[in-house]
Amino acid sequence: MGAPCPARPWVCLLCPLALFAPRHLPNLLRLKAFFARQFRQMPREQFAAVFAPYARPLSADILPRFEKAAIAAAQGDVGDEDAELPLRAEESTS
Repeated sequence: MGAPCPARPWVCLLCPLALFAPRHLPNLLRLKAFFARQFRQMPREQFAAVFAPYARPLSADILPRFEKAAIAAAQGDVGDEDAELPLRAEESTS
Protein backbone atom coordinates (compact mmCIF):
# COMPACT_ATOMS: atom_id res chain seq x y z
CA MET A 1 0.00 0.00 0.00
CA GLY A 2 1.25 3.48 -0.79
CA ALA A 3 3.40 2.27 -3.69
CA PRO A 4 2.90 3.64 -7.20
CA CYS A 5 0.78 1.50 -9.48
CA PRO A 6 3.01 -0.77 -11.60
CA ALA A 7 0.76 -0.43 -14.66
CA ARG A 8 1.77 1.92 -17.43
CA PRO A 9 0.03 5.31 -17.09
CA TRP A 10 -2.21 4.74 -20.11
CA VAL A 11 -3.59 1.31 -19.13
CA CYS A 12 -6.47 2.85 -17.14
CA LEU A 13 -7.79 4.44 -20.34
CA LEU A 14 -9.08 1.04 -21.47
CA CYS A 15 -10.46 -0.11 -18.12
CA PRO A 16 -14.27 -0.20 -18.17
CA LEU A 17 -14.27 0.47 -14.41
CA ALA A 18 -12.10 3.59 -14.59
CA LEU A 19 -13.71 6.86 -13.57
CA PHE A 20 -12.13 10.14 -14.57
CA ALA A 21 -12.93 13.30 -12.63
CA PRO A 22 -11.96 16.91 -13.38
CA ARG A 23 -9.01 16.52 -11.01
CA HIS A 24 -7.60 13.95 -13.45
CA LEU A 25 -7.63 16.36 -16.39
CA PRO A 26 -3.98 17.51 -16.09
CA ASN A 27 -2.76 13.91 -16.21
CA LEU A 28 -5.12 13.03 -19.04
CA LEU A 29 -3.81 16.00 -21.00
CA ARG A 30 -0.24 14.95 -20.20
CA LEU A 31 -1.03 11.56 -21.71
CA LYS A 32 -2.55 13.21 -24.77
CA ALA A 33 0.61 15.29 -25.22
CA PHE A 34 2.78 12.17 -24.75
CA PHE A 35 0.80 10.32 -27.42
CA ALA A 36 1.24 13.29 -29.78
CA ARG A 37 5.00 13.27 -29.22
CA GLN A 38 5.12 9.51 -29.81
CA PHE A 39 3.06 9.92 -33.00
CA ARG A 40 5.59 12.44 -34.34
CA GLN A 41 8.53 10.14 -33.59
CA MET A 42 7.24 6.68 -34.49
CA PRO A 43 6.31 5.17 -37.82
CA ARG A 44 2.51 5.25 -38.17
CA GLU A 45 2.21 1.47 -38.09
CA GLN A 46 4.18 1.24 -34.87
CA PHE A 47 2.16 4.00 -33.21
CA ALA A 48 -1.06 2.32 -34.32
CA ALA A 49 0.01 -0.96 -32.76
CA VAL A 50 1.38 0.44 -29.50
CA PHE A 51 -0.47 3.64 -28.55
CA ALA A 52 -3.50 4.14 -30.81
CA PRO A 53 -5.70 1.78 -28.77
CA TYR A 54 -5.19 4.15 -25.82
CA ALA A 55 -5.04 7.48 -27.67
CA ARG A 56 -8.34 6.96 -29.49
CA PRO A 57 -10.60 6.57 -26.45
CA LEU A 58 -8.81 9.39 -24.67
CA SER A 59 -9.52 11.83 -27.49
CA ALA A 60 -12.86 10.44 -28.65
CA ASP A 61 -14.57 9.30 -25.45
CA ILE A 62 -12.91 10.51 -22.26
CA LEU A 63 -11.88 14.12 -22.85
CA PRO A 64 -15.13 15.13 -24.62
CA ARG A 65 -17.01 14.38 -21.39
CA PHE A 66 -15.43 17.41 -19.74
CA GLU A 67 -16.37 21.03 -20.23
CA LYS A 68 -14.08 22.97 -22.54
CA ALA A 69 -13.41 25.52 -19.81
CA ALA A 70 -12.20 22.76 -17.44
CA ILE A 71 -9.90 21.37 -20.13
CA ALA A 72 -8.51 24.82 -20.87
CA ALA A 73 -7.87 25.46 -17.17
CA ALA A 74 -6.14 22.10 -16.74
CA GLN A 75 -3.98 22.72 -19.82
CA GLY A 76 -2.15 25.39 -17.83
CA ASP A 77 -0.75 22.63 -15.59
CA VAL A 78 0.67 20.67 -18.50
CA GLY A 79 4.22 21.36 -19.62
CA ASP A 80 4.26 18.82 -22.49
CA GLU A 81 7.39 17.09 -21.16
CA ASP A 82 8.21 13.44 -20.54
CA ALA A 83 9.21 14.24 -16.95
CA GLU A 84 5.52 14.79 -16.14
CA LEU A 85 4.78 11.07 -16.51
CA PRO A 86 6.33 8.01 -14.83
CA LEU A 87 7.94 6.68 -18.01
CA ARG A 88 10.50 3.97 -18.54
CA ALA A 89 13.69 4.99 -20.32
CA GLU A 90 12.60 3.29 -23.57
CA GLU A 91 9.32 5.25 -23.57
CA SER A 92 10.96 8.66 -23.51
CA THR A 93 10.36 10.96 -26.44
CA SER A 94 13.40 13.16 -25.80
